[in-house]
Amino acid sequence: MTTLKQLEAFYWAATSASFLIAAQRLHVSQSSLSKRISELEGQFGRQLFDRSGHKATLTEAGVILLPLARRLLNTADELHTTMADDSRASGHCRFGVGEHTSLTWLPDFVALARKTYPNLILEPSVDIGSALEQHVDHGVFDFAVIAGLSSCSAIATKPLADVRFHWAGAPSLVGKQKKLTAAMLREVAIITMPVGAGATRMADLWLTENNFEVARRLTCNSLAAIAGLVIAGVGIGLFPESWLREGQGHQALVRMTSDPPLPPLRYYLHWRRDDTRPLVARLRGMVEQVADFSKPNALWPPVKPAVKVRG
Repeated sequence: MTTLKQLEAFYWAATSASFLIAAQRLHVSQSSLSKRISELEGQFGRQLFDRSGHKATLTEAGVILLPLARRLLNTADELHTTMADDSRASGHCRFGVGEHTSLTWLPDFVALARKTYPNLILEPSVDIGSALEQHVDHGVFDFAVIAGLSSCSAIATKPLADVRFHWAGAPSLVGKQKKLTAAMLREVAIITMPVGAGATRMADLWLTENNFEVARRLTCNSLAAIAGLVIAGVGIGLFPESWLREGQGHQALVRMTSDPPLPPLRYYLHWRRDDTRPLVARLRGMVEQVADFSKPNALWPPVKPAVKVRG
């Protein structure tokens, strides 16, 4: 008799980047996952995966089974979600966000999800956009909140909000100069997130379109660390508007204008198009309900480094 656990093992093995990721997704060992798939193949009398190469690929029988398994699993999930009490919903939800989200409205989402589904285990991860998108595509995450659209046709997106970013520097570095000019960009360092971050992609496009030359660039994968470096006078950084409101209030940062101004950066929900699970859809709806990128940075004011760093 074919079981839902066997179909789950097959489905996630077929749609994840590897059997290991699929096993982690289902919270079973890789050997247990392989055993369930082997049991399924034994019942059908047909191989579902070609294991002769470096990576297992679907056979013709596996390609036929995949949409059928998806429909059966979606129906089972819908049945459980519709008939069961929300308070009894269980399992794991893995999702990804950027640092700006993690320090603004992420706690509100987690609080709402835990209140609605107290038995559901939430596993948020914080990373840059390109890494988050890859994890969604590979089936590691149920969804992610990322700045910018996806380049992957298998990922669906929905806009959440537009966020304004601005350049800023320490008073000790920029003095009374509140406008970022081409001459300043040729003289001071700019500090940004890595290339895969949405804000960095937006800033790079802005620099290119306006023929601005940058003297030096430092990259760091933490906005909080960038804030500390900028406050220390190492260079000019790029920050969300809500961060700068707090920084200006503490007189730690000077918000700088530019001509032309930076365009708004749109944040999107990303999820796999083939993932129609009702519970995950409800969780995405909660994200839309609480996503407020204008909230103050939860860690402000950042601690000023004790040792001065010379740029």
